[in-house]
Amino acid sequence: MLAELQALVRLQSIDNQISRLKNELSKIPAQIEAEKKYLKEYEEDLETAQAAVEAMQKRQRDTEGEIQMADEKLRESRGKQPLVKTNEEYRALTQEIESFQGKIAEFEDQVLECMESVEPLREKVAETKKGLESANNTAGMVIKKHEDHQAGIEHELEKHQRERQRTWDEISSDWQARYKMVHKNMGGLAVAAIIDRTCQGCRMDETIQRFFEIRDSKDEISSCSNCGRIIYYKEAEAVGTVVPTDETA
Repeated sequence: MLAELQALVRLQSIDNQISRLKNELSKIPAQIEAEKKYLKEYEEDLETAQAAVEAMQKRQRDTEGEIQMADEKLRESRGKQPLVKTNEEYRALTQEIESFQGKIAEFEDQVLECMESVEPLREKVAETKKGLESANNTAGMVIKKHEDHQAGIEHELEKHQRERQRTWDEISSDWQARYKMVHKNMGGLAVAAIIDRTCQGCRMDETIQRFFEIRDSKDEISSCSNCGRIIYYKEAEAVGTVVPTDETA
């Protein structure tokens, strides 16, 4: 095989690897983001649980404030008792005192309810914190794995790109231009093998005469008569076997 044709075949193989690596690399940000979203859900659950505790505690504080104000008014009403002169004033003041006492009793029941309700909410916070801690550990390991994988791919990609440049420099400008054009127009496959007269790029057969010309040529680079891809002769692996189409082989 001509040295330049060998370079073109090698270039296609390298480009296949680069395409595969870039495709793999493009998926990693979404994978990392999925783990972060997973953590965000735990964080939001914790925020909700903490907000519920704070709301219950605020309700308790507000109710305790209502008790304090009602108690102050109760003391004021009781302080008026020695000044009462008529039965009517006495009945009115008694009703006022009983009203404040009823409100205080009602508020105290509400405070007790808050105290009883806040404990399960605190337990929920503690449970959610444990879940978040576990999720952080798990997601952290997975994210680290993705980041390490990303770094490995980037390193491998750099190696292939350097190798590509070296291979590219072995090819003449005319065939560089031809490779670029066909690579763009044929979905990234510019170079394909021809096996048993069949172009492995478009799956169309060459004539017997044309096939022999391609197979036996020692000084020319050939193109597929149907799709225009750069083609090279490759023997079938064995009679009766299915020939792989992976041009990286």
